[in-house]
Amino acid sequence: MKFLFTVQPLFGHFHAMVPLALALKEHGHEVAFATGQSFGSTLQRVGFQHFPCGLDLSGEPNAIFETLPAWEAVKAKYPSVGAQQVYGFVQALGPQMADDVITLMKSWQPNVIVRDPLEFGGYLAAESLGLPHATITWSIYINPKHLCPEALIELRQRYGLPDDPELNTLDRYLVFNFLPDAWQFPMAPFPPVTHRFCAPPFDLSSDARLPDWMITALPDRPTIYATLGTTFNQAPGTFQAILAALSTEDVNVIITVGRSMDPAQFKPLPPHIHLERYIPQTLILPRCDAVIFHGGYNSLHSTLWHGLPMVITPLGAGDQYPTGLLCAKLGAGILVKEQPPEPDAIRAAVRAVLEQPGYRIRAQQLQRDIKALPDLSEAVKRLENLARTHEPQLSDP
Repeated sequence: MKFLFTVQPLFGHFHAMVPLALALKEHGHEVAFATGQSFGSTLQRVGFQHFPCGLDLSGEPNAIFETLPAWEAVKAKYPSVGAQQVYGFVQALGPQMADDVITLMKSWQPNVIVRDPLEFGGYLAAESLGLPHATITWSIYINPKHLCPEALIELRQRYGLPDDPELNTLDRYLVFNFLPDAWQFPMAPFPPVTHRFCAPPFDLSSDARLPDWMITALPDRPTIYATLGTTFNQAPGTFQAILAALSTEDVNVIITVGRSMDPAQFKPLPPHIHLERYIPQTLILPRCDAVIFHGGYNSLHSTLWHGLPMVITPLGAGDQYPTGLLCAKLGAGILVKEQPPEPDAIRAAVRAVLEQPGYRIRAQQLQRDIKALPDLSEAVKRLENLARTHEPQLSDP
């Protein structure tokens, strides 16, 4: 069978999809990714076929959103930053991907399209051509119906699709969730076709590795890792707050600032603090005792996978603040709400998650819950069944 993954050309979006794509390949299926032209070398490095589709992105997607003719009116209509961002992903990025995928499928015909939760062109293309489609969710279920329904309804009309004012067709077939059963948002329930599986985090799409100093020279004391992700990470004020908070603490501090940020702007540094552009979290987290992060999905997934307590300081993406709230509710971490955060608040939170064992205990319970989920071979069976039947894959009550 053939499976086409449609994804925004952003590392965080791509990394969340790789485990399932690899599982499909291991079971003998043909897998390809449709994404921006410049992401081709990344896909080739991981071993996937690449079809250049959709727009390329560089830096934060907001730069493209703001080119929409009615963007100021959109911001006035939708005061929520999350709604604005979803509108941008639908209207600014959806049509080009849909057009390219529809053209692609004249020569390469997949059995199922699997999309990232903020990639809507693959959904439009699948609906246009009568193909089943699936979605890999992140920490919170993203549904334009509750944020900016007009954006997707208008596109359905533009592509000549039947009326669907409730957007019931969006995730009607199959949704994948790689977080534990306790990870639930009552105000944003996952669809009835959602299935949870154990997916090891993936972030090895580049040649980045552990720096030598981390292997040989870290003193024997707690190690704190801090990251603001790979997309919405243009937040020097938050990095400065983290540096100020931990500059006098008796810990090892490792901070990654992202590929588009220059670590030199934060120097000089005390000897116990190290800055890098990027280190794969799958390599660094086994050596850490706690994590400071922005609430992004991949960092959350990796932190829970390693059973580490966390401090969450949300930035601009709509899922980050709810993630911080739920981490705090589940007892696995502390939410620092202010943006930029106060150094004293970060310092107090880091001390708490290191010194109070309850945070680590709860994080380790969530780690066990993730690893007890059905493995990805079962997810492959779900996709195979969807390809054969074109029927919704309802989850058990």
